[in-house]
Amino acid sequence: MSALMKIKNAGFDVSLNGDNFRITPASFLSTRQREFLKLHKAEIINELQAETIAIQTEVDNFVSCADCLHFKCNNSHGKGGGYCLVGGDYGLWSETQHHCTKFDARVEIQDYVIKEGALTVNCYTPNWQSIEVEAGDPEHALWLERVNP
Repeated sequence: MSALMKIKNAGFDVSLNGDNFRITPASFLSTRQREFLKLHKAEIINELQAETIAIQTEVDNFVSCADCLHFKCNNSHGKGGGYCLVGGDYGLWSETQHHCTKFDARVEIQDYVIKEGALTVNCYTPNWQSIEVEAGDPEHALWLERVNP
C-alpha cells in the first residue's frame, strides 16, 4: 500500500499545498504518523501530483452536446434540449457534460482581415469549408499547401 493510501486509510484528508501537502485534521496526527509523513514526503507529493493530473485529464475529456456538430437543438437559440443526429447516448440536454465516442467539435470560422497583397493559401476546415489563410512567408505557404491538399 502506498504512503498516501496509508495516511488516507488512517482517516486523514491529504491535499497538495504548493510544493508541499496539507493534512487535516493535523491535530490528530500521532508522533509516529508525523515521522512517517516526513520519511515519505516526496512519495506522497508525487502521488498527489499524479492524482491531480489524472483528475484534470478526466475533466478535460468531458464534452457537451452543444459543442458537437451532431447535436440538433429543439430551440432557435441553440441551447437547451435537443437530440443527437448520429444516435449518441446523450443529447437530451445541450449543456450536459459527458464522455462521447461520437463527438465532433463545432469549428467556428472567425472573420479576419487579410493584409492587402499578402501571400494567401486556400485551406480547409475540419468540416471541409474552404477558407483563405494568410501565410507568414513563402515557407509557411508551402507548409500550408502540403497539409491542405
